[in-house]
Amino acid sequence: MKHHSTLLTLFLLVCLFAGSCVSEEDFPTPADARIAFSADTLDFDTIIINKESPTTQFAIYNTSSSGITITSVAFEGDASQDFLANVDGTFIDGHTPISIDCRGKDSLIAFAQFNSRDHDRDQAVLSEAKLVFTLANGVKQGIVVKGYSQSVVEKRGLVVDQNTTLDASRPIAIYDSLVVKPGATLTIAPGNTLLFSSEAGIKVEGTIKAEGTLDKPIVFRGNRYDDMFKNQPYDRIDNQWQGIWLTASSYDNHFNFCDIHSGNYGIACDASDIGIQKLTLENSIIHNTRRDGLSLNQCKSFIGNSQITNAENYCVYVVGGNTTIIHCTIGWFSPFSTRLGNALLFCNHIDEQPYPIENLEIRNSIVTGHQSDEIFANISTDETVANNYSFYNCLLNTPEIKDNPQVLNNVWENNKSEVKHDGNFINFDYKSLIYDFRLSADSPARFLADPVTTSTYYPLDRLGQPRPTNGQQADAGCYQYVELPQGEK
Repeated sequence: MKHHSTLLTLFLLVCLFAGSCVSEEDFPTPADARIAFSADTLDFDTIIINKESPTTQFAIYNTSSSGITITSVAFEGDASQDFLANVDGTFIDGHTPISIDCRGKDSLIAFAQFNSRDHDRDQAVLSEAKLVFTLANGVKQGIVVKGYSQSVVEKRGLVVDQNTTLDASRPIAIYDSLVVKPGATLTIAPGNTLLFSSEAGIKVEGTIKAEGTLDKPIVFRGNRYDDMFKNQPYDRIDNQWQGIWLTASSYDNHFNFCDIHSGNYGIACDASDIGIQKLTLENSIIHNTRRDGLSLNQCKSFIGNSQITNAENYCVYVVGGNTTIIHCTIGWFSPFSTRLGNALLFCNHIDEQPYPIENLEIRNSIVTGHQSDEIFANISTDETVANNYSFYNCLLNTPEIKDNPQVLNNVWENNKSEVKHDGNFINFDYKSLIYDFRLSADSPARFLADPVTTSTYYPLDRLGQPRPTNGQQADAGCYQYVELPQGEK
């Protein structure tokens, strides 16, 4: 087996705490002696092939008053070679005879680890074995050990300097970096999953086309499948990888049906010519980021039918430029830190440096969050700096803007609203970090959208649910309300 070092280094620690390492007692192991375990199953999380799992600790109890001796410990089953163990400081290889003593009414500390063979399968493979303990009286007892392993396509220091398509039937693990050079286009085929190590992200100097579909979305996420602690996967924790950086030379980028989550940031756009389309983001999710979810710095972008949520900083940060946002759900409900940002920030200057907002148009959308005001505008006192923003048919968590012809037909959410903040959505499980941004039945975002905008741009919501197109008003945001079957959440 590979990587024995982790378990072997536990030897000294175990000897410090396991009182049965040295003993002058007799260990008769009566015929009726049995042991007990702190768990009947060790269920390891999914691991990537050639990456060992975290070590799991468990205890072995001598329930009798007499001392006992364990004469054998071994993994049994077809997947026995996929697991490692260390019992009371003794590394278990299943071949070397052992003799481990345990006083009456005492316990032993043991550790196990999952380090699967490469099964060369596209889908995750279940490995299951039994760790069997044989006592000196001949009694055999054991616990089940199991875990899933995922084979991947590894890419290290990948540089794309000519038109390239990433298409794999199994996840693509990105280590170190992925750089798209000027003049090159990286196309990512539908259904691909990109797994990034903590220091890795995508730097685009050329163009990226991530064209997923409703049935085959493209996923950008960290490479840890395991849990931080019980029932809390790392995949629901932010800052697991870097993010997607569109540099100044990058144009004509398109993300469709993409799920970008748990990064340091989501998509960051550097300043560029606002007369040329830099980014089109449609039918996608940017969720759970340490910094901004989507930052648009002096560029031309179109954001449609997408969910941008739970950034620790700003969900959407717009500096000048030309931006259109239609049928989007923007929500700040991040649980990870003290307040840093808002759902939406737009500005036409930074430190007295002007950044004209030639256009910021938001239609049929939701902008909300925990606070009483989720929209922050940093506007220059110099009236010659363009500040052309508009909100139409939106649910907005901010004080009402009056007497502005560019702000029409909106619903203004405040602390007195009967339904507000997370009440707009069907289910937030803050403990498990599961957020479902589909609309609740009573949300004021229902029947709010402008019908012409809906039929022109998105007659289907992000999940493919039809919106009314016969003159009736659809719901604001990227999800059309659907009544769930009774009891389903």
